[in-house]
Amino acid sequence: MLTYNEKIKPKRKDRPWLLLILVLIWVFGTAFFHSPWEPYEPFVLSVVKSILHDNHWLVPYVAHVPYLEIQPFYFWIFAALLKLFHINNIDSIANSIRLINTFLILAVIALSARIGSNLSAFKNGRSVVLILISSVGFIGLSYQVTPDIMVLLGFCLYLYALQLHRELPGISGWILFTGLLFISISFSCEFILIALLTLILLPLIDKYWRSYNYFMTVGIAVTLFSIIFYSYCYGLQQVGGDFFWLWKNRYMEVLHTAHYNILRQLKETILIMSWLAVPASFLVIWTLYKRKMTIFNDKIIQVNIIIAIMFIIFAIFSGKNVGQSIFPIVLPCVFIASLEIDSIRITIVSLLNWFCIFIFGTFGAAIWISYLLFNLNMPDSFINSVLSLTQHFHYKFSIWHLFFAIFITVIWLFMITRRGIRGREVISNWASGTTFVLILFLSLWLGWFDSILTFRPMVKHSLKYINTQSCVATNGSNTVQSAIWDYYANIKLLPVFFNVKFSACKQALVAVENINEIDQKTWTILWQEKRPIDKRIYFVLHRN
Repeated sequence: MLTYNEKIKPKRKDRPWLLLILVLIWVFGTAFFHSPWEPYEPFVLSVVKSILHDNHWLVPYVAHVPYLEIQPFYFWIFAALLKLFHINNIDSIANSIRLINTFLILAVIALSARIGSNLSAFKNGRSVVLILISSVGFIGLSYQVTPDIMVLLGFCLYLYALQLHRELPGISGWILFTGLLFISISFSCEFILIALLTLILLPLIDKYWRSYNYFMTVGIAVTLFSIIFYSYCYGLQQVGGDFFWLWKNRYMEVLHTAHYNILRQLKETILIMSWLAVPASFLVIWTLYKRKMTIFNDKIIQVNIIIAIMFIIFAIFSGKNVGQSIFPIVLPCVFIASLEIDSIRITIVSLLNWFCIFIFGTFGAAIWISYLLFNLNMPDSFINSVLSLTQHFHYKFSIWHLFFAIFITVIWLFMITRRGIRGREVISNWASGTTFVLILFLSLWLGWFDSILTFRPMVKHSLKYINTQSCVATNGSNTVQSAIWDYYANIKLLPVFFNVKFSACKQALVAVENINEIDQKTWTILWQEKRPIDKRIYFVLHRN
């Protein structure tokens, strides 16, 4: 039995207002303000602060040291808006960046809905949104400040431009140019190579793309992108020649052959790709089974399949970190997964629905029970285990947090108690379940979770042992300690690439996993501390 009548278009129970409420709660949940968390947030905040205070726009800096990892375009967006509103306070910088990042996430969702609504499925924009906000990969990228969101936004603009190219070749060219610019904001050039190679392949494999409007769109976009990118490279070479060559070598490193093992890369690619695409993985397989070769009749799905295959090929053969190479595949998976939801049989829909109710109900109950036990201060073993992970955590009851937690719980209960669940409604139940668990956790446990991950207490405790009037060395360049102490205390750590004992500074702040890595004949340990979850120990040293 199918979940719909093949002769009648399916009706939807997830009304637009319900979808809007769900998306707004999900999106603004990403703006919950907290301390900078690893892996990227300390560096983003430190670089933006450096731009605002020192006006180093062309070359990004962390504690006066050029930062090679991410293209500066990413930081310019935050810095320009903060400069416009004269925001300079440390906490205000972090909160503003988080808020801007939230609107970037909202742009990804809105564009995905727009693209999805024009795919070959009935009222598909809502389905795309619901699958997207319930995908593990998208959740992982959205609930932290990371340039990966900008890359996803770039691919959304890229797909949207190709979707518009026949009707609006001029406008679509500018949209495609913006997409290429955002895609280039990454740790290496592999994503922009994939985007450009796809533009070359499309007219070769399908006559649909061999049109004047397509070539006009691509010509405008590639020309503008080349001019802007070349201008940046030229300006960077003029301002900092040494840094330019370091950046160029890092950015152009597509293949990483050290310790390369193709079987290991293949295994990691399959595992990570499957995890990122949950719960879309099953729906992708179902769509491919139902449509077979006719799936290529939808030209934007054709583009998605090509770039997905390229992501997989690059992830397997580049030898790099698989997670960093494969994460944009979440977008093609979501678009493909949305096409055949209505054809899923009612027995499978029922099974999926009860499974998601069980999973999210279990997680939600665990969050509520642990919160109630913590407020009742019982049992002692539970309280001690919870507090053992934190750094001087002081709990404060908030009626607003409790009210918001009750509100999201009521919405989830309303969603799962609707009758007559079909293919589309089971997706909305999954999306409401992920939103319920995420927002419930952030409402009730954000303060505790932040006290586990924050560096603020460590920085505060270390300051009494550091003479800020003289230089302070550290082991390595572009390290977490360089970004964190620069952001919180405005201390510029001087990187030493080989051994801090050869530095010119009489004091050092280092992070090591083993105290034996410190030459205690050369250095006296003035202070040491670590986060309970961190393998690294942070030391303030003074030369003997």
